[in-house]
Amino acid sequence: MEAPPNAQKLMPHPLVSAIVICYNHARFVVECLESVKAQHYPNLELIVHDDASRDNSVALIQAWLARCNIPNRLLRQETNQGVCRSLNHALSQASGKYVSGIAADDVWLPGKLLRQVELMERLPDKVGIVYSDALQMDEEGRLMQEKFIEAHRHFKTMPEGDIHNILWEGNFIPAMTTLLRRECYRKTGPYDETLFYEDWDMLLRLSRWFDFVYSPEISAKYRIVTTSMARSQKARMLDATCQTCAKHLDQGYLLPDARRLALRKFFEYVIASVWNRTPAHKRNFRKAMQIALGDALAFTLLWRVLSQKIISKAFSLAN
Repeated sequence: MEAPPNAQKLMPHPLVSAIVICYNHARFVVECLESVKAQHYPNLELIVHDDASRDNSVALIQAWLARCNIPNRLLRQETNQGVCRSLNHALSQASGKYVSGIAADDVWLPGKLLRQVELMERLPDKVGIVYSDALQMDEEGRLMQEKFIEAHRHFKTMPEGDIHNILWEGNFIPAMTTLLRRECYRKTGPYDETLFYEDWDMLLRLSRWFDFVYSPEISAKYRIVTTSMARSQKARMLDATCQTCAKHLDQGYLLPDARRLALRKFFEYVIASVWNRTPAHKRNFRKAMQIALGDALAFTLLWRVLSQKIISKAFSLAN
């Protein structure tokens, strides 16, 4: 039985649920699991979720778990369900005060969990999530020059506190570095299983209700794999990004500054979707027009974004 919240809070090392999500990661999954074990965190449960891998990932996981002294369970899907449903399934089995997830092709660095738990335990419940930067590596594990955050955004000071508007300018947080209070999901609800990928939508939802804190210690290594979702499914990723923007705009909760940022980002992604003829480009464009025709600000932003795209394309063709 799970300890009551006040009892867990008094524990020197509150329970952490480590969630590993695997899909065809046989080449990397043991290294990932070893990095979880190397945390040496004294109160840890390990939940491994395999989303119907077609390689020998499951056999490798089962053999590793049989030798592991960390309380663990393996969840298996017979058919591929996608990352959002996989995460929801794993979270339904989690009982930790804190949750930290990682894809089976990535690696945690030693001490990640202990440092982040100690930091979160000193902070008020309003702080829902801690994140850090991550090293980047290629398929063979060779480190790359750029770290994760600088490959996505450039900051003089890493964002903390209310970062909702900053996230609307684009996601920059490496998901495998995060640790969050499991109670946060009571406020945000589960991952949206209609989406093709999960992190930006959930971070936006978390940032509505909770503050973020940055930990300066690099806590993970992110592997860039040619067959990864972000690289092999770019069109579907783009459509899901349009869907994420439209969903948040439709919910009507955005304050004026956030709404302006969200509209601009939505129209940028819609135009990229149309330009690249993604599977849902017609639906994306219809949604953009629906929003723009009913709102003067939205129409102005759409026109600006479209004009900039046309001018940029003309310059590239001229050169």
